[in-house]
Amino acid sequence: MRLTKEYMGEISITPEKKVIAGEYSTWTIIYKAGEYGFDEGGTLVIAWKSVSDWDKPQFDKPNMPGYTTASTDGECKLKAEYAKFVRPFGNSILIKVTGGYIKKNDTITVVLGDTTQGSLGMIAQSFCEREHEFRVFLNPCRTGRYEEMPQRLKLQIIPSFHHEIQAIVPGSVRIGEQFDISIRVLDEYGNPTGKYKGNIDLKISGVKAAGIPEHIEFPEDTEGIYKISGCSILEEGFWNLRIEDKQRGYTAYSNASKCISKYECNKLYWGDMHGQTRETVGTGMLDDYYLFARDKACIDFTGWQGNDFEVSDETWQDIRDYTRKYNEEGKFLAYLGYEWSGITPQGGDHNVHFLDDNADFFPSSNWTATSVNPVKNANPITELHHELETREDVMLVPHVGGRYANLDYLNRQYTSVIEIHSHHGTFEWFAIDAMKRRLKVGFIAASDDHTCRPGLSYPLGGHGTASSSLWFDVSNGFTGVFAEELTKTAVWNAIKARHCYASTFDRIYLNTSMGELNMGDEGIINGQPALNLEAAGNFPIENFEVYDWEKKIYEEDCLGKVSNKIRIRWSGVECRGFGKSHKWDGFIYVQGGKIANAEKYAFDSINQGIVVKSDKFIKFTSSTSGDYDGIILEIEGDDEMVIKFSSAAGTVEAAYKEISENGYEKEMGGLNLKIQMELAYEAVPFNDYPKSNSIKKKIQLPKETGEHAYWVRILQSNGNAAWSSPIFAEIQ
Repeated sequence: MRLTKEYMGEISITPEKKVIAGEYSTWTIIYKAGEYGFDEGGTLVIAWKSVSDWDKPQFDKPNMPGYTTASTDGECKLKAEYAKFVRPFGNSILIKVTGGYIKKNDTITVVLGDTTQGSLGMIAQSFCEREHEFRVFLNPCRTGRYEEMPQRLKLQIIPSFHHEIQAIVPGSVRIGEQFDISIRVLDEYGNPTGKYKGNIDLKISGVKAAGIPEHIEFPEDTEGIYKISGCSILEEGFWNLRIEDKQRGYTAYSNASKCISKYECNKLYWGDMHGQTRETVGTGMLDDYYLFARDKACIDFTGWQGNDFEVSDETWQDIRDYTRKYNEEGKFLAYLGYEWSGITPQGGDHNVHFLDDNADFFPSSNWTATSVNPVKNANPITELHHELETREDVMLVPHVGGRYANLDYLNRQYTSVIEIHSHHGTFEWFAIDAMKRRLKVGFIAASDDHTCRPGLSYPLGGHGTASSSLWFDVSNGFTGVFAEELTKTAVWNAIKARHCYASTFDRIYLNTSMGELNMGDEGIINGQPALNLEAAGNFPIENFEVYDWEKKIYEEDCLGKVSNKIRIRWSGVECRGFGKSHKWDGFIYVQGGKIANAEKYAFDSINQGIVVKSDKFIKFTSSTSGDYDGIILEIEGDDEMVIKFSSAAGTVEAAYKEISENGYEKEMGGLNLKIQMELAYEAVPFNDYPKSNSIKKKIQLPKETGEHAYWVRILQSNGNAAWSSPIFAEIQ
């Protein structure tokens, strides 16, 4: 094959200007044939990354978004359709030559987002990318063999305009210790944006502070981040920061932080150990990945976890080099690793982390990375255990992605924690499965980010008819680690000891202890057990639950409820593996009463929520992947008023009297799909922080001799949650 421009042809795209994330536009791709031309039945493919939420091209509704046309000046007709292609370029437009041929210098013109018949155009993907690529593949002789053209079409995707502000503070600080506060501005899809200049007021609650200004002017020409240095807290206790741009109506609350004494050993650090880049199925460059985690997500540690069957020897060397480059003890930690991606019966997804540099890696296979010596393949995962035998510098973390980890293979030598929340969803069922098996593991969370936004991953696929082959419809989570210092060894040892926990997007503070036992410890308790609980959020904590292994043994509401508001929420997944997300699009109807007002609860995607609202009914769009979505109704009526809920999962109804007295809950199939109706919790003003958004309690638990695993789930009023790693106590 002569894979040259002369024989394969030329390709171009217009306009080549920067693309604003999530905006409608039109692009024209022109292919000019080379010497080979195209036989009748030959095909051309325009492909882009699997993980991308560009509008799915459609070819038969000219007045709708995503309308795409394909035409030619050759002696033939064209048939165009959306098709799956070869990973990692899993999205494509397949163009087939029919009724003739394409000869040298004939052209094929493809218009993405053709507006000539009423379409708004095509929506660009919602996340930024320095080099978004369209690759073109030819099958001119209709053999089914595709060869890539030497030219690659590249567009730069940049942030949109400001939509919200956020404040990030350390997980904990020592009294009098100086630290930074980060203020960031995001567009509506969660991308830090420099398209903002404004005046922001700051107010701290809970403690006395120094060096924190009451007002800042957020400057122009930033990358969406502004740091305030030289801040300090002057007394012990929980605290939050409130920031407000009064002109635009933006208000935000920082994650909760705890000021500790100078003599307390451990501080709380935040990390996201799980993500990948364009070296595998993800997007973005390694430089961008690590810089984003450090400077924009403002996390303390991260890791790289590309799918192993796509990692070549050359890629592995690059990962090693960049991990060393960005690791800086005491400031920002980068851990080397990859994702062992065998199918579930062979072990399922496991993140492999190395404490230090490591020359060799052992993939489950090398289906797409042909440069890897197949002798290094380790499948099933027991072969990986064998390859790592006696090593203490390796950690395996089972998780739920597309595939889910098989806990039958859990090896305590390498596994101390499991991942129960990520960009893929919330998987409390995975924690429950581990507890039912009496596995002594802790819980962590991460992003499994594929968009070059580790530590700040927002949902994909919500706008238009998204073509992403992976459904990331929740925001990322974090691992909170209590460690003596920000060094690789200290954080590593803390995770191995389960001195860590899982939090969803809000970085909720959570700590537990029992006597001399801290979170994650194993030990003996004589007498009646008592659990010490400390927690704080950036929203009020509405409820917490205490579990012993898989059984809930204690529950307490932390807020009062209001009689004229009903919260209807739904959650769960369809299944454990691919296709787990569940669509809940439907209606809520109030019979014998009136809807005075309605507000969204816990929706992750900006493109989901209330579509139509009247005095009687609500129409909504929603999907869940184990997380909560819901609506809070302010209602007028009597005890006989009935609330009806209808969606593809089914229809349920309950009278106000039943809801207000006992609450209502119904299982809806799937793995753990359910709907709940209850009185809504009261709203709490910021002036009541940290009283309303923090807990410090000692909970007396039943005395039952034997082995126990005590863990806690905290739930905030906005639906975000945190799960402590269990304390494994033998009660005597």
